[in-house]
Parts: sequence; structure tokens; C-alpha cells
Amino acid sequence: MTLLLSEDRPRRIRDEKDRVDRMIKELKLVERLQRSTRARTENGLDLDPLSEEQQRIAQRAEKVREGMKDEDADEDSTAEPQATEGEPSESPEGDDSGKPQNGEPTPSRDAPQPDDSKPSDGKPADGKPSETGKPGDDGGEEKPDSESGKAPSAPDDAPKPDDSDPDGSDPSDSEAGDSKPSDGKPSEGMPSDPSSPSDPADPSDAGQPSEPQPAPPGQPSGDPPGESGQPPATPQSPEQQAQQQLQQAIENMRQAREELDRSRRDEAVEQQQQAEENLRAAIDRLEKILRQLREEEMQRELARLEARLRKMAQMQAKLLDDTKLLDSIPASQRDRQFDVRAGNLAFEEKKIVMEADRALLLLREEGSSVAFPEVVAQIRDDMDRVAQRLTGSKVDAVTVGIQEDILAALEEMIAALQKAQRDLEQQRQQEQPPNGQPGQSPGDQPLVEQIAELKLIRTMETRILATTQRYRKILDDAGDAADLLPLVRDLAERQGNLYRITRDIVQQRNE
Repeated sequence: MTLLLSEDRPRRIRDEKDRVDRMIKELKLVERLQRSTRARTENGLDLDPLSEEQQRIAQRAEKVREGMKDEDADEDSTAEPQATEGEPSESPEGDDSGKPQNGEPTPSRDAPQPDDSKPSDGKPADGKPSETGKPGDDGGEEKPDSESGKAPSAPDDAPKPDDSDPDGSDPSDSEAGDSKPSDGKPSEGMPSDPSSPSDPADPSDAGQPSEPQPAPPGQPSGDPPGESGQPPATPQSPEQQAQQQLQQAIENMRQAREELDRSRRDEAVEQQQQAEENLRAAIDRLEKILRQLREEEMQRELARLEARLRKMAQMQAKLLDDTKLLDSIPASQRDRQFDVRAGNLAFEEKKIVMEADRALLLLREEGSSVAFPEVVAQIRDDMDRVAQRLTGSKVDAVTVGIQEDILAALEEMIAALQKAQRDLEQQRQQEQPPNGQPGQSPGDQPLVEQIAELKLIRTMETRILATTQRYRKILDDAGDAADLLPLVRDLAERQGNLYRITRDIVQQRNE
């Protein structure tokens, strides 16, 4: 299932980009209409038509907001299973926080101990030891034994009338005593009970600072935030912020219409200006979303393309070594076995041609690069030519030289893609918008920067020059131009293609 979702992610990114781009275009239109209406309001036109126009603009903005709201509802419905999966992890925490309250079994275990200490405790009059003892048991379940054991021997326990005082603001008024245990259970009775008698009586009561913990069962103020209360609100996503800004803009539009109906022109203009500001803020939020989606799409495309080119380079490097090994065989020793080996190399070269076709398809589908598809197309043609020469057992310096050019071009493209990925990651970390053309949509950022394409064109031009010089040397040595003539014509065609794509890049920059 994870694999299917990961494979479906590029399509979902494209769909989301299209949706956000449509919302941006619609909001820009609404913002232009609102700006025009404000200008006419400031210029003193009749207010009745302006009021109706303002209402239409608000209705148009409301439609955009409803579309955003529907998408949020769809995303929430898909996220609900994950939210329910997270709930069991929260419930144990609630159980832990409730355990002090469920400590009532421990008072039942300690209940005989107050019975044993009845001679020293005047607390049977409480009739509610389970309530007052319940918080006390949390901090010192064993303490009543130690106190009762020391009661006959220590005359200091004579102040145990004071024990009845904390419980026992009861004697002073019996009615308060009836209500006090319930009040005293959460907070008041507990801190006073252990502090007065137990501190002098037993050094082990130093553990009783944990007794303030009984206050959390009432949870008036003692709980740290987030344990028993609701979790802190999650920060809003950029789309939620855009929706909020759009809602505020709609409210401003409605306020402006009301002011126009009341013939209060200045107040209407003020509301219209605020609506424009909120619309621009919503557009900025959506453009941020679009930029993030484009960056994620670019990261995936660059990684896929680099992986494919790297695979091609590995295959081509191995094939180049095998071709050099085969070329080292003297012409007099090249027999039928030589032809078979050359045919096997041609078959391997055709496999690389298939990989080049896939890489070229990726680049043409992406569509933002100019030089990279041309370079891959040239590499693909070179590979096909190498396969044809190997099929004809033409294993010579020309075949080896073409393969070296292929490998060098692949390595140059891999380096350019790696740099593009580093630059993109740096932009994402710094949250800087990419350096695009003026007026360029955030979703139209090119896969690689123009400077990288120009560097690649320069490299290809240098390679054409080196190949031309190599062919001239071969021609001077062999004197037979029949085999080199198709290759020279191909170089001329490549030179023309480099001129064309360089011109296209310059024209796009100047547009």
C-alpha cells in the first residue's frame, strides 16, 4: 500500500498544483475587481451600482472559499483514520492520570491499619476516614502505622487534637464538618494534615511532599498544561491561513456594501482597502503552497533523472572498458569469435539506448528545461551509432571516442543535477523564493537554473570542437573520408541545434 501511495504521489502533486493555481488565478481576478470598485468609489460614482457590484465580488470570493473548504473537508476525512490510530496512545496517559483517584483499593488495604490505631486515633468520629484518608494514602500509605505506633510512646502526639482540627474544623461547626471532607479532599485538608503532625513525628514523612499530588484529582489548578487538559492547538497550515484571510476579506466586502448602502463613502473605501490587503495576503499564502508543491515535484524529478543517468553511466563505463579490450586485438587476429563479442557489446549498448529513451521522456514531460533534453537526445543518437558500429564489428578509435564522449556528457549532466538538488535544498531550508523570471508563477520554476543549462551548452560546444579535431586527425592519418562523412554531417547538425537552444534561452530571458 505504501508503494502504491508513493507511486501515486507525483500525480497527486500535479493535481494539487493545478487546483491551487486555479484558486490563485481566481483570487487575483477578484482582487483586480475589488481594486477597480474601490477606485470608482473614491472617484465619486453613484453608490447604488457600486453596492451591487460589491455584492457580486463578495459572492465570487465566497465561491472560491467554499472550494477551499470542500478540499479541507476531503483532506480531514482522509486524515481521520490516522487520528483515530493516535487516540489509543493518549488513553493510557489518561489512565495514568486517573490512577491516583483509583487509589481507593489502597485505602481499603490500609483500612485495617486505622482500626489497629484506634486507641491512639480520635478519628473514628470522622466517620469519613476513607475520604480524608484517600488523599493521605497517596503520599504515605504506611504512615498511619508509624504514627499510631509512636502515639503511645511519644507525648508529642498529644497535639493530635490538632489532627482533629484540620479534619476538624469539624468540632467547631458540625455542619461545616459534614461538608468539609468533600471540600477538604481535593485540596485543603490534605496539605495541613500531613504537615503538622507528621513532620515532627516521623522523618520518613520527607517522602510526603508527594502528598500535594492528591490536589490533581480535583484538578483545579495543579495539573501541568497538556497532561489532563486538551492538547495544544496545532499550527495552521498555509491553506488554512489563506482561507482565514479570504474569509476576512469577504467580511470586509460585506461591510463595504453596508457602508455603501448607508451612503458612507469614506468608510466603504476603508473596508475595500482592507479587503484588498486580505486578498493579497491569501494569494501570498497560496503561492507559498504552490512553491512548496513545485519544489517537492522538482526534488522527485531531479532524483529520478539522476538515478537513471547514473545507471546509464555505469553501464556505459563497463561497455567502454570492454570495447577498449576488444579494440586491443590486432586486426589479423579478429575472427568469428571477435564478431560475436562485438555483437554482444552492441546488444548491451542498445540496452543503454532504452534507458536514454526513458530519461528523454522524463525531461520532455517535465518541459521546463531546454538544454537537457537536447543533450540527452544527442547522447541517445551517439549510443545508437555506437551500437550500429559494433554490430558491423567496427571496433576502432572512432567507436571508442564516441563512447568516451557519451560517458563525459553523462557525468557532466549528473554533476549539474546534483548541484540543482543542492541549490533546491538550500532554498527550502532558507525558505527563499527561487530566482525565476519576472511575473513567473511559483509553479513554473524550471527544473534547473538557466546558468546550469548554459554551462551544459558550453560543455557540449567544447566536446563538438574536440570531436571535430579528432576526426580531422583520423582523416589526415587514414585519408579515407567515406567512413567519417556521416559523422561530420552529424556534428554540423549538432552545432545547429546548440545554436537554436542557446537562442531560445536568450529569447526567453528577454521576454
